[in-house]
Amino acid sequence: MKVFSLSLWATAAVLASSFAPTSAHATAQAQSVPPGYNANCNCYRNVAYGSVTWFEPTTRKYAKQIMDIWMPNGVTQPDGLPIVYYGHPNGSTHSIPLDKTAGSTWSKLIKPLTDRGYVFVSYEFRHPVVNYVEGKPAPRYDIQKAINFFSGNYALSLGADPGNSFITGQSRGGGLGILTALTGTFRNGTEVRAVWTYQAQTSFDCNEMASTFVIESDRAAFLAQCKQVPGAGSSLSSVTPAAPPIVASYDRLFHKVLVPASEVDVHYPDFGWQLCVNYGAQGVAAQCQPNETIDQANAWVGMADYFTAHLQPPM
Repeated sequence: MKVFSLSLWATAAVLASSFAPTSAHATAQAQSVPPGYNANCNCYRNVAYGSVTWFEPTTRKYAKQIMDIWMPNGVTQPDGLPIVYYGHPNGSTHSIPLDKTAGSTWSKLIKPLTDRGYVFVSYEFRHPVVNYVEGKPAPRYDIQKAINFFSGNYALSLGADPGNSFITGQSRGGGLGILTALTGTFRNGTEVRAVWTYQAQTSFDCNEMASTFVIESDRAAFLAQCKQVPGAGSSLSSVTPAAPPIVASYDRLFHKVLVPASEVDVHYPDFGWQLCVNYGAQGVAAQCQPNETIDQANAWVGMADYFTAHLQPPM
């Protein structure tokens, strides 16, 4: 067991020498401090976790397998800093500006977590449907790769504990984050303790979506316009009794009945409601919380408390 402290604007040299891998999740492989440290944000920018580059159709720009790593300031945690992994909503937006205004993404998403002693990792990634043209099988494993890369290469050197890992994300980052939490193969002692998402799609299976959400008379029309990607996966069909606790929030009311095909888009709120129904079918209904009519300004309210409540051992 280890006890340590991160000083304000800690240098890479201090970080490298302060955190010996002595806990049960330590690996024999020596770890290094990531490159790209920026003292202004106490973060590491554009750290490569892979070598793939792709043309992102939503931004019309090229993207890379890179991540940013935000460190807490002046925080002491026994047993290692917990880790939050974040997937963005669209295109190439993994790099969040240090904007201290009250309504900024940094103020609402990152600061509440780093203030509690969390390491915050935001990554660029491919999506199995949006980026299907990149090749086969569908590129649904970037988030898993990013998590395993960070835990295996930098977590211990930064004093982080992969055994207290959490996943969050919005839209495509939320949907793929849930699927990764439910089906991912994690290494280096990583345990996903809880998930928090906003506007997440919980199935990429057109047939499943049609039969689960769409009135029978509209299913043929829905299937005609739905982009079916082999191997893209489904969180709805991946729930088991061991599924991690999750909060899934949406900006509209739940329907809880079959609807016309025109109602079902990538942010269809019943994606979250049905996910929790499936949790209930596995006997773990209390592990899933669906929220409706949550606007963007409140998407992350309560997340730091929720994650802290699921730390092991509890704080």
